[in-house]
Amino acid sequence: MKVTIFDKQLWLDYLAILGTIGLFTGFLTIFITIKDEYKFGLGIGFSILLLIIFFILLYRANHTNKIQLSINNLKVNILYGDLFNSTGLKLIPFNEYFDTLVDNVVIAESTLNGKFIKRYYSNLSNFDNQISTALSNIPSENNSSRTMGKTLRYKLGTTIEVANGYILTAFTYFDNENKATLTKGEYLLCLDNLWNEIERIYAQRNINIPLLGAGISRIGNELKPQDYLEQILNSLKFSNIDLAYNTELNIVLHKSVKKDINLFKIKNRF
Repeated sequence: MKVTIFDKQLWLDYLAILGTIGLFTGFLTIFITIKDEYKFGLGIGFSILLLIIFFILLYRANHTNKIQLSINNLKVNILYGDLFNSTGLKLIPFNEYFDTLVDNVVIAESTLNGKFIKRYYSNLSNFDNQISTALSNIPSENNSSRTMGKTLRYKLGTTIEVANGYILTAFTYFDNENKATLTKGEYLLCLDNLWNEIERIYAQRNINIPLLGAGISRIGNELKPQDYLEQILNSLKFSNIDLAYNTELNIVLHKSVKKDINLFKIKNRF
């Protein structure tokens, strides 16, 4: 999401710099007298300098690849990168059944959890055993009418840890046609449950999460990647999450959403 020359926050930042420069130059003129023959040239040079400063600010606003926020005393980093290469716990969203069948019907190969399964689990029975063991003491409902995939359904936000430092969370409902569905209200409730689960699991390790919800078009076609990012941050802000002071939460964005995300706006809003 491009920052234009008409951006209000950009101008506020620029005016703050102008105020500092004006204070400094005003102080200098108390002690320095400029001869008349130099004033025009200095004025042109000073104007060019101010113009350069403005465009430097504009360039930086449009080329920010990482920002750090403090939300509820938690360090929150937002950056572009590869979630799989992150250090610490890495969150992968699954459906409410924790399905593992990547057949482009139950799970598409192009989704994050599809890529995760293909990357780490050529032997699905081993993976399914890990999931079953981690879920063994968590309440579930049996949907015996389901003909494809698993039949045990878990509460949205249910989160478990598996091998290789990954945590899986039930983030979407699945309808009878194996399509992920989630209302906006359910999306926010799921985020709220997720923070509680992360607090239970994290053990003072850094947490890395993707842009949750952005791949589920049925939440609302009018929602954009920027909206999802802001909703995640708002949810975190109003949550009761309480992590160790040295723990960091990283929101790892895929480069494909870069044109739709305005980190400059996020930085100044949060």
